[in-house]
Amino acid sequence: MKGNQQALNIGIFALLALTWGSSFILMKKGLESFDGVQVALLRICFALLFILAIGWRKLKNFQKKDLPAIMIVGFLGNGFPYILFAWGLMHIDSSIGGITNSLTPLFTLVVGAVLYKIRIRPLQLAGIALGLFGTYYMIDPANNAALGENWPYALLTIGASMMYAFGVNTISAKLQHYDSITITALALTIVGPLAILSLFLFTDFTTVISEDPQALNAIGFIAILGVMGTGFAIILFNYLIKKASQMFAVSITYVVPIVALGWGVTVGEEVTAGHIIGIIAILSGVYLVNARKMKKAAQ
Repeated sequence: MKGNQQALNIGIFALLALTWGSSFILMKKGLESFDGVQVALLRICFALLFILAIGWRKLKNFQKKDLPAIMIVGFLGNGFPYILFAWGLMHIDSSIGGITNSLTPLFTLVVGAVLYKIRIRPLQLAGIALGLFGTYYMIDPANNAALGENWPYALLTIGASMMYAFGVNTISAKLQHYDSITITALALTIVGPLAILSLFLFTDFTTVISEDPQALNAIGFIAILGVMGTGFAIILFNYLIKKASQMFAVSITYVVPIVALGWGVTVGEEVTAGHIIGIIAILSGVYLVNARKMKKAAQ
C-alpha cells in the first residue's frame, strides 16, 4: 500500500470510528420522541436524500445482474440492522449497542468462510470464541446488573452486527466494479422508498410530530444520524472495503465501543465491570481474527 493511500485510509478509519461511535447516542436521542422502527425509517430517509443529492447520476451505472447483491447490501447492510439497533436501544444503553457492534469483524470472517470459502485459521477461531465469550459475559445479568431483564434486547443488536457481515462480504465479493458512492446510492435507492412509504402508512409518525413538542429536536438528531452516520459514513466505509480490505474496514469496531462508552458516560449511563470485561474480551477476539493481516500490513 502506498504511503499516501495508507495515510488516507487511516484518516478515514478514525473519522468513521468517531462518527459511528456517536451514532448510538444519536439513536437514543431520537428514541426520546419516536419508537425504534420510526427512528430507523427516518434514518434511511435522510440518508437517501443525502445520497441522491450528491450521487443521483451514479444510478445510471446500475447493471441488472447485480440486483441480488445490491438488495443484500440494501436490506442486510442497511435497512434491517438499523431497525434492530434502534429497537434494541429502546431497552438497553447506547454503550451496550456500541460494544455488541464490535462483533462485526468476527461475523464477517464466519460469513466469508461459509459463503465464499475464506479459510479460518486456528488463531482466528480462538478470536471468534473469545469474542463470543465476551458478548455472553457482558449481556449475562449476573455480570451486568445495569442490563437486568433487558438482556434479550442486546441480542437484537448482535443480530444487526451479523447482518452487517453479509453486506460487507457481498460488497467485497460481488460489487468491486462499482465505486463507493454508486454502491451506497444503489443500496439506499432499494430500501429508501420502502422506508418512506412505511413511515407514513404504517406508523403514527405524523401524530407524534403534531403532538410531541420535542419531536422536531428528535428529528434533528436523526437527520444528523442519517446524513453523517449513514449516507456519508457508508460512502467512506465502502471506499475502505475497496481500497484497503474488508477486514481492515470492519476493524473500525475496535474503536467504536470506546467512543460509544464515552458518550454513554456523558449522559449518565452506568459503566459496570461486565462492560469492561466484555469489551476487553471482544476486542481481544477481534485482534486475534485480524492479527495475521495486521502483521503483513506492517511489514
